[in-house]
Amino acid sequence: MRFWDFIKSRRFQRHVLLAAALGIVVLWVSLKLLDAYTLHGRSITVPDLSGLTEREVATVLRKMDLRYMVNDSIFDDERPKGTIAGQDPAPGIEVKKNRTIYLTKIAVLPEMIPMPDLTDLSMRQAMALLEAYGLMVGNMEYRHDIAQNAVLQQKFNQGNIEPGTLVEKGTAIDLVIGRGLGEAMVAVPLLIGKSRNEAIATLSSLSLNVGTEEFLDGEADSPTVYQQMPDPTSRRQHLQAGSSINLVYRSANRFDFEEYMESLLSIPIPLLYGKTPDEVRETLTEISLELGNETFENNVSRQDARAYRQEPEYDQEGLIRKGSKIDVWYRPIEQF
Repeated sequence: MRFWDFIKSRRFQRHVLLAAALGIVVLWVSLKLLDAYTLHGRSITVPDLSGLTEREVATVLRKMDLRYMVNDSIFDDERPKGTIAGQDPAPGIEVKKNRTIYLTKIAVLPEMIPMPDLTDLSMRQAMALLEAYGLMVGNMEYRHDIAQNAVLQQKFNQGNIEPGTLVEKGTAIDLVIGRGLGEAMVAVPLLIGKSRNEAIATLSSLSLNVGTEEFLDGEADSPTVYQQMPDPTSRRQHLQAGSSINLVYRSANRFDFEEYMESLLSIPIPLLYGKTPDEVRETLTEISLELGNETFENNVSRQDARAYRQEPEYDQEGLIRKGSKIDVWYRPIEQF
């Protein structure tokens, strides 16, 4: 039989059809087996695991036929230790059964860092170095010493701490600072309206300490200074370096500090008429106002000068914000 006759034969055509049918069956079975193996059309939505403990994660994922592995840890003082901080794949991603979820956990043990050597550094240098190491400035104690504003000792838990000692990140380190051979006096800053962190940083920069702290609306809800003692809003005050200021906080989310500050820092416009230049300056200083331009008319001397005009003008019901300047004009006393 010739080749073309064989190709055209019924026998050959029957074998071709059988082979094609068998190939289709094999392909169909293979696709079904592949679907079964890969769970085609059946996926699992990755849950949000942030904030859960590892034990809670294990329970949740076991029920969903998923696996997990903790492959990283970070330090975070603001979140509970041992809880989940991140995950890969992210929440909401569709995955297959038995997929491994890789987790980042908040470290249980605190981050430890070596204590730097602050001795003989200036107070400003020491504060900057503590911040760079992730440490905080604690109480500052001042002693009479020729090395003014230099660190004499570094202390922790009322005892000296040696350089290189491992301490927990965020630890407050107390400093003993040289005061010089005289008395160092510091003007009491206005802290009302500042956040707690801003107030503490301001006190540290001025060589003052935080005294007692009272939280009227809870410590975690945006604490902002509501009252302080001593209070510089009534009159200017000075404290010895190393002294403490007591603070009372309210929540900036619950209390209108803008209106409060406006009323707190506004005072009646003083009447300066007839006062000497020295009396004018003393009056303004006592109520936290500043002396602006002084104009002495007719070449009057300071001894014979009396205030006859001021800007802003006196108004029995008028208010002026503390810290503002008042310009004063003088003329001879005999012209009154």
